Amino acid sequence: MKRALVLGIMIAALSMTASAQVKNKASDKGKSEEQAAPPSATINPGTIDFKDQVAKKTSKPQRITVTNTGGKNLYINSAILEGDNKEDFAISHDTCTGSTIAAGKTCIIDIVITPAVAERRKADLRLTDNAADSPQKVTLIGNGINSADVPPTR
Repeated sequence: MKRALVLGIMIAALSMTASAQVKNKASDKGKSEEQAAPPSATINPGTIDFKDQVAKKTSKPQRITVTNTGGKNLYINSAILEGDNKEDFAISHDTCTGSTIAAGKTCIIDIVITPAVAERRKADLRLTDNAADSPQKVTLIGNGINSADVPPTR
């Protein structure tokens, strides 16, 4: 009888210890999530210069990489073109818009230019997200030239 009582007490004590450990782990997990740094978007490069591009001819894509340098998930709501010559630029590939980017992970946006005229073109890519410094902007510039200004290649 004594053995059964001692055994019952030991089982109860082990059960309470295991239960407390599970609660502590759950509590610690909540604390680490609360203590994580907020999401932060790092954009590279901050400016894209397409240089000289023949008017009405589309350039090769230039890549923008967005990295979540914060500790919590970064949600990218939108990537839009704005500015005086926004119609001369286009997003050709976008893995960012509508995506949730985990800490330390990246997404990409590829941009092209098709200058409408032979002159300097400028626009911005604006990213809106849940980072504290939202929105972020990437300056896009290029120079439309006439095809006669391009020397022949051999």
